[in-house]
Amino acid sequence: MLNKSKIFLYCDRAIIVLLSLLIFCLPFSKAGIESFLWPAFFLFILKRALGYRADSLWGMLPKTGLNKALGVFILINAVSVIFSSHFGLSMRGFFGKELKFIAVYFMLVETINSRVRLKYILIAIISSVVLIIFDAGVQLYRGVDFLRGYTLDTFSASFSNSAGFAAWLIVIIPLFIGLIASDIIPNKKLKILLSVSVVIQIFYLSRTYSRGAWLGFIIAAMIMLYCFFRNSTLKGKFLFLLIFLSLLSGYLFIPPSLVVNTKEAIKKKLMFDQTISERIKLALNTKEGSVSIRFGLWREALMISRDYPLTGCGLNTYSVTARQYKSFDDGGTYPHNSYLQMAAETGFFGVFAFIWILFGFFKTLLRYFNRMRDYLALGLLSGILAFLIHAFFDVHLYSLQLAVLFWYMLGLAIAVVNLNNKERYIYEK
Repeated sequence: MLNKSKIFLYCDRAIIVLLSLLIFCLPFSKAGIESFLWPAFFLFILKRALGYRADSLWGMLPKTGLNKALGVFILINAVSVIFSSHFGLSMRGFFGKELKFIAVYFMLVETINSRVRLKYILIAIISSVVLIIFDAGVQLYRGVDFLRGYTLDTFSASFSNSAGFAAWLIVIIPLFIGLIASDIIPNKKLKILLSVSVVIQIFYLSRTYSRGAWLGFIIAAMIMLYCFFRNSTLKGKFLFLLIFLSLLSGYLFIPPSLVVNTKEAIKKKLMFDQTISERIKLALNTKEGSVSIRFGLWREALMISRDYPLTGCGLNTYSVTARQYKSFDDGGTYPHNSYLQMAAETGFFGVFAFIWILFGFFKTLLRYFNRMRDYLALGLLSGILAFLIHAFFDVHLYSLQLAVLFWYMLGLAIAVVNLNNKERYIYEK
């Protein structure tokens, strides 16, 4: 007779291995994502077919604080499929993308039930980051990355474009900072190596020229600094204040000629086409360039939302529907705004449900951090916030690699909360 408990245990172990491999290959292999995600999803379903029962939805799903919001979000997406202008496309999007991505969240929450399993996932992430750091360095100095063969037309490492690389970086950098500040990695030498990698990643982020990613990262970094400052000792607060005043005085009193010479030296030595300040100035030009194109694409997305306000034009149909709303030469394509695309495809109710998920997530993580001072959770929260800010300027929530990254980190963060709450309950009991 089969021992179901052992079968469930082996399934969970296999799922952890598959999810570890998924996050490792995520930056450089879409085929790898699919290859590891589908078997994990099959094992997740197999457990239930064999009699495994969880905590909610008739024993089918693990209980999390986001389940109601996720249920409403899935329901609204299903309604958008029923009333879709292109039913076949919407069906493929719903079953081949949406449900699969959300399943990643539930699989992580369910299977990461010990610190050992959490460490397996973190080791996979760290290993992947090390590989991409080397890959990006090779692309920067030799003109082509060794993983995908992408040339240095835009600095993107193994991603197809620099915006995607930047979106990945702004999730990983806060996570690494959280790891360094937490006690999950006791080895000081490893923490030093992680710190060096953070500096390299920040340099890479600046080299992507992605202004949306810069904005997201700056806001996330400010939140992390505030939390570090608020919870530090008096000596630590004094050190933070001293660093801030030193930077401020340096900015105010450095001679302009030195600033100009420094900018030129940075551009030459580090192979920058533009300085960060020059790139930011371009963002203020709304009459021409990429900013003007974005405004035009946003107007088209709003026109679609106006015509399909309740159920949207249908999940996964934006690329087809937008052609009918083309209003300028560069129009009729993706809107470079995840939330406007969501509103166009699933209606304003879809956006509302997604915001409900985010509200529940940030509420859960902030409450947990204020109680436990877990800096790994803070790093995950900050990275997701940075990603969501960047998503306002691009369609990352609809890109395979980055959509999986979002739901993966969402699930990892909730798993960390559940794991530590469970350990605290056992300890107090």
